[in-house]
Amino acid sequence: MSIRLLELAQTELDEAIAWYAKQAPGLGDAFLIEALKTLRLVEQFPQAWHPLTPQVRRCRLRRFPYSVVYT
Repeated sequence: MSIRLLELAQTELDEAIAWYAKQAPGLGDAFLIEALKTLRLVEQFPQAWHPLTPQVRRCRLRRFPYSVVYT
């Protein structure tokens, strides 16, 4: 599986990184690292998470209240 972010998803990711960076030093970087780890997991094991619909699945980040929703 190859990961490709929609433009809207990339914008949301960038905004979340900026928001967390304003909350505490290093938190934006921690969020980005967690998001990238989650994307790698989805790329390696795309069938591992419960489907939301027959074509759509969701993998939640562990530390932050975000999910990767993918097809």
